[in-house]
Amino acid sequence: MVAGQWWDRRYGRGGTGNIAGGAGGFGGSALSLLGNPGATGTPGGHADVLYLSQQQALALFLSAPDANFLLIGTDGTNLASILADPAGTPNFHALMLHSVTAASTISGHTSISNPSWTTIQTGVWSETAGVSNNVFTPWTYDTWSTVYNQLEATYGDQVNTTVIANWPVIADIAGAGSHPADNIEFVPQVAGDTNWIATQNLVGTKTQAAIMAADPQQGNLIFSYFVGVDNNAHMYGGDSPQYQLAIRNMDYNLGSQTQDGGGRLGAVYNWEQMHHEEFSTLVLTDHGETGAQQFSLTHGFQSPRETATFLIFDQAYNDAHDGFINNSWQIVSTTPTILDQFHIPPLPYMQGAPLTDPSFDSTYVDPGNNLFSVLSADFAAQGYPNIPTSLRLASRTLVTTIPFVVYEQVENLVNAVPSFLQVPVSWLGVGVYQLVNIPAQIWIRLTGVTGNEIIPPVFNPFLP
Repeated sequence: MVAGQWWDRRYGRGGTGNIAGGAGGFGGSALSLLGNPGATGTPGGHADVLYLSQQQALALFLSAPDANFLLIGTDGTNLASILADPAGTPNFHALMLHSVTAASTISGHTSISNPSWTTIQTGVWSETAGVSNNVFTPWTYDTWSTVYNQLEATYGDQVNTTVIANWPVIADIAGAGSHPADNIEFVPQVAGDTNWIATQNLVGTKTQAAIMAADPQQGNLIFSYFVGVDNNAHMYGGDSPQYQLAIRNMDYNLGSQTQDGGGRLGAVYNWEQMHHEEFSTLVLTDHGETGAQQFSLTHGFQSPRETATFLIFDQAYNDAHDGFINNSWQIVSTTPTILDQFHIPPLPYMQGAPLTDPSFDSTYVDPGNNLFSVLSADFAAQGYPNIPTSLRLASRTLVTTIPFVVYEQVENLVNAVPSFLQVPVSWLGVGVYQLVNIPAQIWIRLTGVTGNEIIPPVFNPFLP
């Protein structure tokens, strides 16, 4: 297929994709119920996958990607808890010394997993994408394409994208959109593994195998996702010994980028020695956790511990800022960063710049020998947003939790009944679900969410 045909098939002659311009998200604006602005910008169109000239398309078509990227997601992990336990988390501490670390925050955004992981995997904030709870909405990624969609649409068989996760929503996102990830493995909870340690270790083992199997003749993106730390917070609280044990287990699975270092970073070291190439590694979390566990709620609101996030970025072939801090970085830069490493310009609507963007050059801080104490002080200095924002987002979390709880109950019921009853039970269940979901979608639109669908395109998500 010649370059012109390749362009026409993927983008159309106009080069603007098949999504019409409109208000909301990066274009348009929304006012919250309490008068605070929502997502703002000028109206305009955007490409569904990538906007390039035919000359740029030809250059990409003829060049194989030479990047290797390991994205490690640890759900609900407070870096402050890692910093307070150097003896139990030596691998995290060693990685920070050889990377750039951000004591970042999602203050002003919903501190719930699916909204944050959607932000991480699309490059737009959850308000723009329209995601406010943990219900997977596949149509979201038809509009806001994932990093896998971008890489696969651009490079096809020249790139390998792998996702290994023990939370099904991550696997669902990886399989959504126009060009899903190549390899998607959902790792269910190991039988009898009440503290999730064995399940976490299984994700780690599978990720190590994926790293060692990476083809040096292709570009490689591997996303390794771990839910166990967050689950222990929900069960026991963010100040519990169980939560700290889960963090120590995460450190074990992280490993050290040295000979016989073990874990994922040990696998990276071994692969690099074999193939004389380097991986970029980005470790991050989606939200933090409160100390106390109240009815399994340890995040979702705007306390500094809930909105605290972090990014630890070790860029391939670049050690210039090792041991530095850059608190201007945010999780919304994840997809733009990965695309940049694969020589793909981020789409114009994306709301984060690549972490390597020159706009961040003036925001690096060299803490000298005080990296860990400075990071701890940075987290301690984080605060609440203003009262109207806190109230607005609290109402959003409370209102959208109701349809999420109903969704889980209906889904479990449909899965539990005999197959010949699943369709009628699903229609009974969806009536109850949409009775609470549609009003919730109206409410969150009033709180500044611009990208949600009031009437969902898939009205009955429970159909078998």
